[in-house]
Amino acid sequence: MPAANVRYPLPLQRLNPFYPGQVGVPGAWTDTGERMHCTGTVFYVDPNHSDANDQRDGTDPIAPLATVAMALTKCQAFRGDIIAVMANDYWSYGHTSDYLLPVQEDVTVTVPGVRIVGVSPSGAMGVYWRPATVAGTCITVDAIDVLVEGFAFLGRAGGTGIAGEWDGVTVHGDNLTVRHCYFDENLDNGIVLDFVWYGDVHHNHFDACAAYGIYVDPATMGDPAYNAIHHNLFDDCGTSAISLRDGDRNHIYENYIYNYDAARQAGAPTNSMIDLTNGSRNQAHHNTLSCILPAAAAWDYNACNTAGTADAWTSNWLLDGPSVTNPA
Repeated sequence: MPAANVRYPLPLQRLNPFYPGQVGVPGAWTDTGERMHCTGTVFYVDPNHSDANDQRDGTDPIAPLATVAMALTKCQAFRGDIIAVMANDYWSYGHTSDYLLPVQEDVTVTVPGVRIVGVSPSGAMGVYWRPATVAGTCITVDAIDVLVEGFAFLGRAGGTGIAGEWDGVTVHGDNLTVRHCYFDENLDNGIVLDFVWYGDVHHNHFDACAAYGIYVDPATMGDPAYNAIHHNLFDDCGTSAISLRDGDRNHIYENYIYNYDAARQAGAPTNSMIDLTNGSRNQAHHNTLSCILPAAAAWDYNACNTAGTADAWTSNWLLDGPSVTNPA
């Protein structure tokens, strides 16, 4: 089975600490914590745990760390480390309230190859995470090969859920994977892809983000390329669901984008669905969009979307049928 098809939605159980291992076999003991392969370590974070403490090693689930920031300091590049973050009841229905504190941090990932995983019940929105500061960014990714999954990002009067960055010298957010996350209406932006290449954003829900679901600011860096954005839900994002201006060779498919004004044919913000202005050679296909076929109206396919140069937009499903052209 290809490695890309292997998922670790929940960490494996830690072995009994009294397990003696096998005499004469180096590495048979597990005294340095749970391992996912020959070197990677799982670090546990639970700010609601009665014994949470950032002064310990974090490898024991019954003696977890208090913050993701501290767990990141213990990770090593490309070792296969996982930060497992316990669920909380910050915003739930019908749950008991022993775990009321959300994760509330602004962290920056500088270690390549780290996976940050929210451990929550099946079918839950994810582990609730708010920025530490008003309009802050929950997770800033400055390293390659980072994976984030299983969180519900809740804004504080704006802010961003996840931001991949690049500075051209030492900071590279390439190969960023974000999956099975939720982004709420109090965020300005769900995910920012600042010159991110080869990202994979899938099976997320962007619920009325105030400005953008997925965004890049062409005035700062722009030029995201070779990203796959697929199987996501976008509901009434304020400015655009997906705005990858200046982006090249991105692959956008099987997303479900709803805009109330477009659906009721009463006007909608220009480029409210997919905006690839000034991009080139992108593919956008088999997306479901709540607009109509070209009709010279504020809620039609051309008004709600913009194609880049030499893009290929095929078989996108609209309210009154499939599109057969790029949006004009």
